[in-house]
Amino acid sequence: MNSRLQEIRERQKLRRELLAQQLGAESADSIGAVLNSKDEQKEIEETRETCRASFDASAPGAKRKCQGEGEDPEEDVEDQKDEVEQQQAEDSGPYEVVYKDSSTFLKGTQSLNPHNDYCQHFVDTGHRPQNFIRDVGLADRFEEYPKLRELIRLKDELIAATNTPPMYLQADPESFDLRELKCKFDVILLEPPLEEYYRESGIIANEKFWTWDDIMKLEIEEISALRSFVFLWCGSGEGLDLGRMCLRKWGFRRCEDICWIKTNKNNPGKTKTLDPKAVFQRTKEHCLMGIKGTVRRSTDGDFIHANMDIDLIITDEPEIGNIEKPVEIFHIIEHFCLGRRRLHLFGRDSTIRPGWLTVGPTLTNSNFNAEAYSSHFNPPNSHLSGCTEEIERLRPKSPPPKTKADWGGARPGAGAGPRPGAGTGAANATGPVSAATGAGSGAGGAHTGGSPLAREKVPEKTCSC
Repeated sequence: MNSRLQEIRERQKLRRELLAQQLGAESADSIGAVLNSKDEQKEIEETRETCRASFDASAPGAKRKCQGEGEDPEEDVEDQKDEVEQQQAEDSGPYEVVYKDSSTFLKGTQSLNPHNDYCQHFVDTGHRPQNFIRDVGLADRFEEYPKLRELIRLKDELIAATNTPPMYLQADPESFDLRELKCKFDVILLEPPLEEYYRESGIIANEKFWTWDDIMKLEIEEISALRSFVFLWCGSGEGLDLGRMCLRKWGFRRCEDICWIKTNKNNPGKTKTLDPKAVFQRTKEHCLMGIKGTVRRSTDGDFIHANMDIDLIITDEPEIGNIEKPVEIFHIIEHFCLGRRRLHLFGRDSTIRPGWLTVGPTLTNSNFNAEAYSSHFNPPNSHLSGCTEEIERLRPKSPPPKTKADWGGARPGAGAGPRPGAGTGAANATGPVSAATGAGSGAGGAHTGGSPLAREKVPEKTCSC
């Protein structure tokens, strides 16, 4: 408890220091001197109005000149009249407050303007609006949700215990036949070096970049299992449409879009975007998720655990020229899909990890053996990681699908004709069938068997989420 309290205090101290830096305060303790309360703001406005009114009252008398100085009285009166009219015209206009920076608009400043203009703050300081999103890391995301935090911990332990040893193969997917892997994969992650990455940064590529025509030629459909998922990083431009075409060609249906929001806390400033077609600065990338086969959240709990993570990744943008993707994408995939056969195409030495087969042209070594890799999934081992009772109890679940009886619809033959002990309801019966009497409850049908009031209420199916 003491360590938890100490951690909260340290985070509060860091936030106050950041706010003091943004507001121009000398230290975190002097923020109160910079910020004004509502009463103080009201007092300031009243003082301004008083000064303005006193100035208006004293302006004509202050500008009078002594007539004993040899000046023409009529000319003097005309000058005074012109000055008074000019002053009145200036005072009659609306009072405009000039803002020199965006500190007035930031959250927590109790300013006269209630808006949090983080876009203006980006223009002033270079800090992107997403820099101010709190608790974005894996360790802090579920800090206030103990149930989900415990679930993630249990899932990580199970994944670590069921992962296969890391395997990697130095091969160029353009010339390598993927069928030589001799395996059908549950999850395939593609991270192609797109031309878009190098075009925006203006740096010459140290490896061959791939066009979307080259990516579409990959025979992903030959190495994907009957029910499987593919995750394709497609940038933030034309890849959103061309990536969908790739999924369709491989036999997948797009079902999700994971968005990587890039922050610049460590390097605030404006991104040097060199793409001639860009109007705005791009600070995000997309990872398209495709599904193959029939997989339902409510019935296929042995293969997927839905709603374990969010579809956003918020991390700091890497340096210019670095096209590596955040490691959090691996956690999202492992938490979601229970399949243990995972393939990472276009991987690098830095992305080799347990539970994955990494294939890429820039790898410096290889240890892949098709027979040894397949042996990890032979009986009694399974290609699924399995689940524990505690994980099943904690994980979010979808309600099971309701049958027609649950919705009040008639089953085939219910109330359609005479049966032993059954009523002779109309063929378009819409009510439930009584389990106690077998009587149809069709509207308008004559009842001949059992009590018409004897109906058993169908209990609703529930599940613990």
